[in-house]
Amino acid sequence: MSGIQKISAIADTIGNTPMVSLSDVEGIGAPQHSAEFVGKLEYMNPGGSIKDRVAKHIVQQLDKQGVAKDALLVVAGPGNLAISLSMLKRKLVCLIPERTSSDRIRLLKASGVTDIVRTLDGALPGSPEHPAEIGRRIVDGCPGSVYVDEEQGLWDLEECYKELASEILDQCDGMVDALVLGVDTGNAATHLSKALKAAVPRVQIVGVEPSNSAIGEQNIVNPLARRWLCEDIGRAYAPRALEPGAIDMWIQVSDPVAYSMARRLIKAGVHSGTSAGASVAAARMFAASAGFCKGNRVVVIIGDTARNYGDTLLSDEWMLAHDLLDVHMLGDLQRKQLGQYRGASVEDLQLPAAVTVNSDDPVGAAIALMSENDFSQVPVTGAQRRLVGYLTLSAAQALIDSGAASPSAPVKQFMLKFAGSSGGSISRNRYWLITPETPLSDLARFFETHSVAFITDASRKFCLGIATKQDLLSFLARRNTFAF
Repeated sequence: MSGIQKISAIADTIGNTPMVSLSDVEGIGAPQHSAEFVGKLEYMNPGGSIKDRVAKHIVQQLDKQGVAKDALLVVAGPGNLAISLSMLKRKLVCLIPERTSSDRIRLLKASGVTDIVRTLDGALPGSPEHPAEIGRRIVDGCPGSVYVDEEQGLWDLEECYKELASEILDQCDGMVDALVLGVDTGNAATHLSKALKAAVPRVQIVGVEPSNSAIGEQNIVNPLARRWLCEDIGRAYAPRALEPGAIDMWIQVSDPVAYSMARRLIKAGVHSGTSAGASVAAARMFAASAGFCKGNRVVVIIGDTARNYGDTLLSDEWMLAHDLLDVHMLGDLQRKQLGQYRGASVEDLQLPAAVTVNSDDPVGAAIALMSENDFSQVPVTGAQRRLVGYLTLSAAQALIDSGAASPSAPVKQFMLKFAGSSGGSISRNRYWLITPETPLSDLARFFETHSVAFITDASRKFCLGIATKQDLLSFLARRNTFAF
């Protein structure tokens, strides 16, 4: 037990992230003659990304400069650096590009940042829309504030990335043939390249950017003609912090390839974001082009967590709408959503008729009914037998046992009610109409957020049955389209 780290400040937990084999990732674990691919899981930092390391070093430099701990920091970037700085209890105004997912915006708001300013994707240096210019204007109007980004070369991050390089070398016992990483500001690429090449001169540094990005071209291009969805990597110009010669080979990865590979990583247990998908896909391309074989090791930086992308990468609907699934994954999803149900509807579940209680019935009688029939919940009807809500056995029994309710009290005082019903209740749930004609594919989506479905006629006058996810799984087992 002596090796377990005890209670620490959160900043002290940054770094020393795991290195894992990527052999279980579909399309990576290849034949015996292929290279070994390993991932440095930077999303295992407490703030969920590699930017925790950067934020820690920036805060240390601010302290050395005598900047007050409550000084306003105007932070530019896709969002991960701002998340890391907010984790370290700094007061922030965040300059976040339009491309950044809403999940990170919600996290920043919840962490109490002062404000968030959305900036134009691909704004060119020197233009009024560039984050540095916006940040300068904000700082000019807020005495004592400090502008923070990685692109302008305002911070000494050499030691930050030396630490990361040292971890990589230690975990690989010095056996690294290539490092593959997504490139945005250029700091990580520049400093990791220097540190690794000093220890292993033969190591190849592979820079990854989205298709249409212009970093590898080393020139400024028209950003309005270049768009991509993959977050945290790529620019419409070569960033100042990227030193010439730091990258040995550039690989551009399309959005569909990046997002599909990110999904494969998640399926294999590596819960990383889209930039990691691009980097792993690029690592496979590089190894093939370089003729790497068994005995060669490729290290991939896995930069941030998939939890930043709930509305995008993790949403089947969003992925379909943006055509980001490759043919294989698209086929799997379509079979899962439609093929396994083969056009079946709720009626095909062959549910028993519903047993209901009236909202004026005593709660004690409702508990007895559920106990006798081994029900976990029972529908509640009101005037003209219309469905108005439901009562759960566990909640009702707890109310009785605690003395908060009398067995003679009416059910309507304790039932869970649907929106649109009148009267008082413990809770109010939005009503989702489910009839015998509802496709089972729709019912499956309902069960993604609900535990029980009450089947009614189209007018919602009568409760016809109750369904749970177990009924759906039993149906699939009978159809031989699901294996327990």
